[in-house]
Amino acid sequence: MGLVTLDMKFASLFREAASKMGVKTIHILDIDELPLSVLVVVAKKSELQLKNVKRRVLYVEDYPSLEELIERVIEVLNEVEIYRNVLIAIDPGKTIGVAYLVNSKIIKTSTYFNEESMFEDIKTFLERHREADEKIIVIGSTTTQEELSKLLQVMTRQFKGVEGLRIEVLDEFRTTRGVIPREKGLSKDEYSAIMLSLRKKLKLRRVGI
Repeated sequence: MGLVTLDMKFASLFREAASKMGVKTIHILDIDELPLSVLVVVAKKSELQLKNVKRRVLYVEDYPSLEELIERVIEVLNEVEIYRNVLIAIDPGKTIGVAYLVNSKIIKTSTYFNEESMFEDIKTFLERHREADEKIIVIGSTTTQEELSKLLQVMTRQFKGVEGLRIEVLDEFRTTRGVIPREKGLSKDEYSAIMLSLRKKLKLRRVGI
């Protein structure tokens, strides 16, 4: 994506946040300097209004956080405009891996060391995609039955107000692990969550959803 701003401090923070989410940013001061290959541009309304630009422009002020702005950039790059379905795959354990998908496209992955921060991120993601027709949280059955039961109870309470949300447990026996290579910089927990989401997508496809 392209970033058009004169604010060097903001540009540094933005590039760092985007890099963590796997997105390369080209920062320039004048939009005419952007390569034609850059299809999405981020800018500040307070600095300039881009009109008659043959690129998708997202303004910083329209988003409550850099992370949500970058998430939207990733959605645009993946041609996600109407939210049809949301799938959040959780690989539980000491370190929790989570993959967030919209319309079967991976938008981001994260690792967590406590459930509270994970719950907050999931709530924010579900709220931002509340218009989706289908919302599913799938949990891998990699923990003991007692730990899994406890996690399900807590999650049911945490997300009871989310309309249309389904929370499911998916047996990870004979998982799809190894079907796709693990990208550099992706933790094993994030990779496991991606594999879990892929397994769920394959199951949905088999039943014609």
